[in-house]
Amino acid sequence: MEDLDALGRLLRKHREQAHLTRAQLARRARISASFVTYLEQGLRRPSAAMIARIAQALGLRPDQQRELLQSAGYASPEEIAQVSGIQGILEEIAALSPPEREELIAEIHRLLGRWQELRAKSLRKVVIPVAGWQPRLLSPSQLGQMLRPALEEIVTAGLKEAILVLAPGRPAPQIAPPKDLKVRQIVQEPQLGLGHAIVITQGLVGDEPFAILLPDDIILEDRARPLRRMIALYERYRCSIVAVTEAEEAADFKNYGVATLGERLEEDLSWVEALAEKPRGREIAGLTIVGRYIVTPQIFEALQATPPDPNGELQLTDALSLLLQRQRIGAYRFEGRLFRVTPIKMLLEALIEALDDQQPGRLERAMAITKNALQELGRLRA
Repeated sequence: MEDLDALGRLLRKHREQAHLTRAQLARRARISASFVTYLEQGLRRPSAAMIARIAQALGLRPDQQRELLQSAGYASPEEIAQVSGIQGILEEIAALSPPEREELIAEIHRLLGRWQELRAKSLRKVVIPVAGWQPRLLSPSQLGQMLRPALEEIVTAGLKEAILVLAPGRPAPQIAPPKDLKVRQIVQEPQLGLGHAIVITQGLVGDEPFAILLPDDIILEDRARPLRRMIALYERYRCSIVAVTEAEEAADFKNYGVATLGERLEEDLSWVEALAEKPRGREIAGLTIVGRYIVTPQIFEALQATPPDPNGELQLTDALSLLLQRQRIGAYRFEGRLFRVTPIKMLLEALIEALDDQQPGRLERAMAITKNALQELGRLRA
């Protein structure tokens, strides 16, 4: 049952929390300021489509948007879907002049055709970013060693093309690409975060869905399964999917992204309610995002609209959070053990191996490894 006074109070509370005047909210939602006034005074019952537009202008969470809808009398999910979908569109079309209506209908047909075309495209490519500051400490053979499990997982998942994002001025990794995998390379210059590493691949990826694999996240049990399973889930639901885990060794929230999950669809799949990059504070809740993603091509639009973080870097999690406002995103939850490789670990292993060698010259080799690493760190700081 509708309670327009309650709707008005709730809308005003959200507007004030967003530090917006009625006029500012009206501009963001593309409605009149007087209409906002009528709503807050309980004098109008907006359509569900209008509430959705206002909620987006206010940056509300899905649960807050549902509360607004319910206070306006849209109680059941079926009624909300019906009114906010076709009926809401029809309401807006009916309010237009005949020429505007014809233009809008033509645009809807065009967008619908484009949407169907994108959903029909298969997933063939994967982007592998290795241009971060730590991979730049590795030799080509060490970098190739780190990439080997990732390439095996990609081939098992049935993907046909891998795009390596490399740092400028660094030799290519020493890898032997699997027989059925085409490997292409692109240089990220300058290095402006993981999101930037993804956005520069748009010309190679094209207008199709693709996978993202961070090679320093290795899943120890059944390592071929995660990406293969995520592709199967994408083919079923046709939406972006992120891998998440609650493994203790992965729960370092200050260094990784976190996903808050909502409705469970399958045993290992839930809808994502919210995403946060490197959150701080005791109120952190959710599961750690792992370096496996399936994304729709709209991720490039989201990346281009995402502001840089305080360090001037473009974060993929921030772009996914923006994409979540217009598309569903699923969270694939895997139970295997996660091993996060870091080049520092690999350098230490190489150092220990050199010092443990019984052959002459082991001390000189260890010193050379340390010297090269320190020199590279100095260049990175400069």
